[in-house]
Amino acid sequence: MQQCCLSVITFVPKFIYMIVKSYTRLPIVASIALLLFIASSCKKDSDITPVQVTLELPSDINVAYGEVAELALPNDLNKESDVTFKVEFNETNNIDVTNGSKLHDKLAKAVTIDKNKGKVLIDSRLLYPNSAVSSINGNKIPDDYKITVIAGSSKNTVEGKQTVAVKILPGKLQVKDTDSTDGMPFAYVLYGNDDVAFELEAPSLSTDGNHWHLPAIKNSESIISLDGNKVKFAANAGDPKKQAEQAYDLEPSLQKDGFPVASTKFRVIFIPQIKFFYGQYYPDLDLTILLNLLHIGLSNGYISSAPTLYPEKYKSTFSISSIEKDGRTFENNEGIFEVNSKTGVVTVKQNTKLTAGRYKLIIKAITTTGLQFSTDLTLAMEAG
Repeated sequence: MQQCCLSVITFVPKFIYMIVKSYTRLPIVASIALLLFIASSCKKDSDITPVQVTLELPSDINVAYGEVAELALPNDLNKESDVTFKVEFNETNNIDVTNGSKLHDKLAKAVTIDKNKGKVLIDSRLLYPNSAVSSINGNKIPDDYKITVIAGSSKNTVEGKQTVAVKILPGKLQVKDTDSTDGMPFAYVLYGNDDVAFELEAPSLSTDGNHWHLPAIKNSESIISLDGNKVKFAANAGDPKKQAEQAYDLEPSLQKDGFPVASTKFRVIFIPQIKFFYGQYYPDLDLTILLNLLHIGLSNGYISSAPTLYPEKYKSTFSISSIEKDGRTFENNEGIFEVNSKTGVVTVKQNTKLTAGRYKLIIKAITTTGLQFSTDLTLAMEAG
């Protein structure tokens, strides 16, 4: 085509000379215009300088695993029928994922162009949280996904591209029956509880095609196990003598292809059985003396001894849960019965309102571990 154009351009001046010589009435300006038209029509498409366009995408975004993120393409550019978009992942390390599949294969399915909506769609469910390490082959997902969006046209009139760093954040797991007021979920377990299990949940994530995983804890392989989504402790967990506290830190996860897509850390602390009653306890003899039925004079004031809560380091707060008189509910509207919230000491104010009978108080103790225990104290009131 280029050789043809050169021949035409070489021929045209001779042609114009012949025309001018034969037809003196043809204006020379028209002849020059004809020359320019022929020359310009011979220009190749490759000689066209494309217009550089800006895609106006964010430089980086964060996406929670389980969500589908959207990047808006420039509306004016997307309306052009001749403009097309594509994505490339050349700046992302193409690691082996599992079973011979590559990370770029996963990205090609997860990152798509929807020209009708004018969006780049990023389905995090088809990928993995960044920086995750496989428990199968030890490979690590890059710290972010570099996704390059490219715009172009068939006539090479438009050209533009931009790379977006996408970071997928791991999902969250929940552990039933744990307290998370201090940040890390935790739970206290009393020695002697035969069935100790904690259920894992991922409310916002699908578990289809995924599996639960619990890294082994050194020297605890026979004590802690994973049964489906439940972390179980054997009866011999903790201190063999069941006297000292012992804590276990765990980090279960929900995995896909060996990569954790959601995880959490939580702690389980085994503690001695707590004794709570009105009376005396001699730990060296493991001897208990109950003093929870007392006879006092009607209308007289009374102050009880402090209850026993053993081990004492778990002592926290006390309160009255309920009161009965001779088996029927007694309303303590005038506050005749009180309990010291710090010591558990019960006080009966001097009064003329009470009548003879047995007043049974249920006292609740909340320990420093958050566990609750109840005991009773019966005051038999008789007229003096």
